[in-house]
Amino acid sequence: MATKPEMHDRLEQAEEFDSWPEPLALRDELPRVEAFKPDLLPTMLRGWVLDIAERMNCPIDLVAIPAMVAAGSLLGRRIGIRPQRHTDWLEVGNLWGCVVAPPGSMKSPAASEALAPIKRLEAKAAKANETARAEFKAAEALHKLEQDKATGEAKKQLKEFGPDVARATLAAVAEPQPPREWRYFTTDATAEKLGEICAANPFGIMVYRDELLSMLDDLDNPEKAAARGFFMAGWGGQEGYTFDRIVRGTVRVPAVNLSICGTTQPNRIASYMRESLRRRDDGMVQRFQLLAWPDFVGEFREVDRHPDSEARRMAHECYQDLAELNVHEVRAQVDDFDGSSGVPFLRFSDEAQEVFSDWRYGLERRLKSDEMSPALVAHLSKYRGLIPRLALICHLANNGIGPVSLEAVKQALGWARYLETHAVRAYASISLDNAEAARAIWRRVVRGDLPHPFTVRDIQRKNWSGLGDKNRITAGLDALCEADWLMAVTGEASERGGRPSTLYHPNPKALRA
Repeated sequence: MATKPEMHDRLEQAEEFDSWPEPLALRDELPRVEAFKPDLLPTMLRGWVLDIAERMNCPIDLVAIPAMVAAGSLLGRRIGIRPQRHTDWLEVGNLWGCVVAPPGSMKSPAASEALAPIKRLEAKAAKANETARAEFKAAEALHKLEQDKATGEAKKQLKEFGPDVARATLAAVAEPQPPREWRYFTTDATAEKLGEICAANPFGIMVYRDELLSMLDDLDNPEKAAARGFFMAGWGGQEGYTFDRIVRGTVRVPAVNLSICGTTQPNRIASYMRESLRRRDDGMVQRFQLLAWPDFVGEFREVDRHPDSEARRMAHECYQDLAELNVHEVRAQVDDFDGSSGVPFLRFSDEAQEVFSDWRYGLERRLKSDEMSPALVAHLSKYRGLIPRLALICHLANNGIGPVSLEAVKQALGWARYLETHAVRAYASISLDNAEAARAIWRRVVRGDLPHPFTVRDIQRKNWSGLGDKNRITAGLDALCEADWLMAVTGEASERGGRPSTLYHPNPKALRA
């Protein structure tokens, strides 16, 4: 039989146990996303994209996202859209996209197929550039001979007729100008080199990175602040930029127009977004508006057949037409106040304008409500410009001319509904990553690897896999506290001063569960 002191201790423990709240489930399930619908794609690209996805047995998203970014990059600053009836608000065609899929999901081969048309244009341009360089070298050699001859004549003329005649003879020998290097596509370039490419190709350039976050991680380096600024300027597609370097000299870019696309894995994007939003929150994450994180459902089905040659021909012709777009043929307007550097533009048709204006009114109301996190609000706020861009691309890739059609606007709004569900999943993944860190910490608590109570430093000292980063540890502890698995108690500062330490007490009900 227990003694009275033992009975008292048991009673206190029971009362203490009852005083703890019931632990909640950790939020570690991703929200559902909308599946990609083929009618979102322009008619000239639809059959080709579906054919690739079917043959590769992968979600359509993996092909559609890079295909649309490539189409937008070919338009770039060739033509824009003014989304209101009377203002000079202008959006141009470049897009930023990212496909999120697990390893082995065919995301890289699918993107490679989707980018085949723009790679073909790049290869053609490379051949033309090589021919132009050879012609330039010959012209340089001829110029040297002509210059030597003119120098001899000028010497004679200087004595007989004076400096004016001699000067005219030398000036008559025109120096050949280096040819412009036409480009459409690159996979790896420094910001300075991209600046030179953009200066020679004012309509824009596409940048593709198979592992996109490796590029973004590099731009997060404080030493790359200037390069980060250059890339962010390229998202708008209309801002000028000037490089002043000792070696390269001054490179003036009238307008930086970058289309960026790449792939990454679910676990990587969650941790990157958390750190980027925490450390910078400068809008880099939100610029990737064509962000798709599809589900992989359904059984594998062997598809062994030839590609749809007619669909592929139509797609390649579409990309070729976009690259050679004649703005007069599509009835683009020109603003006289813009001068020679202005971008020709289309506006919406009357019906399309009504639909877009109604949609935007609803968007603005949602952005001012409290229903979304600040990060998601910042992301969706950029849909103001994204939807007109998508409508323009769909309109022209549908062989449209004149004002942007109602059909194209409806396609763009379908993209908005689809993309929003994927954006919600991406931002929710931050909580998922926190939940994974929380479970890693809790396993150590249950095993007795940590004292009761414990501190952040107790975890850091162990250097456990997945728990080496202090910010990730803190995020996991916050998730455990929100779910009442732990209780955080801030202690008093030590005699030496400094911050007071926070002690984490495990919930006995969670331990029993």
